[in-house]
Amino acid sequence: MKRQVLSTLLGGAMLVASQSVIAMDNVGVAVNYGAFSGATLELSYPITQSLQVRGALSGGMGVSEKSSDTEILYKVKADGGIHRLALDYHPFANGFFLSAGYAINNFELKANGSESGSVTVGNDTFSGDVTVNANFAWDNAPTLSLGWGHSPTKGFGFMFEAGAFFTGSPNLGISGTCTESVPGSCSGFNDALKDEEAKLKDDVADYDFLPMLQAGVTYRF
Repeated sequence: MKRQVLSTLLGGAMLVASQSVIAMDNVGVAVNYGAFSGATLELSYPITQSLQVRGALSGGMGVSEKSSDTEILYKVKADGGIHRLALDYHPFANGFFLSAGYAINNFELKANGSESGSVTVGNDTFSGDVTVNANFAWDNAPTLSLGWGHSPTKGFGFMFEAGAFFTGSPNLGISGTCTESVPGSCSGFNDALKDEEAKLKDDVADYDFLPMLQAGVTYRF
């Protein structure tokens, strides 16, 4: 009886293992790092010899820098990843591919500026402690790219991809405070914030897409 039970358990385990192997057969995995998207994990699966579907989850860049494009010195921080579903076309049945897809875009820039004394905001100057916070967020968007990687050949490889996320110009939100050094020195601050917002929008108006540039390693089961 015990032998029958053990035989049944071993048989079931082997069946599960064989099904798992079949399920992973031809699945591709990639770990890469990209501009704007940051650290990224990708999974791909071939539909035909020349077409494969690919999904990507990214964690974002998480970098910070300073910008002084206006009168206020901003500390700018990048946050959020860009997730993507794409269809890759391998015209030569090798690593080269053309890709079209759609991105769920959580990438944003947060800019925080703080100045004291005589501070220009928009087109006006105020005397006091001034803080301005701005947030740039890009929409979900279609993508186009080309590259090398995710080869139909099994085993390890590398990947490189260049293209664009066609997001349109970023959405901008701005807020701020002004603490008077003397009575009335912050009068008209809210109107000045609108002028500052217009300046920032002009600075980013031409950035109607985000570049895609990433590289990493792949493995095909």
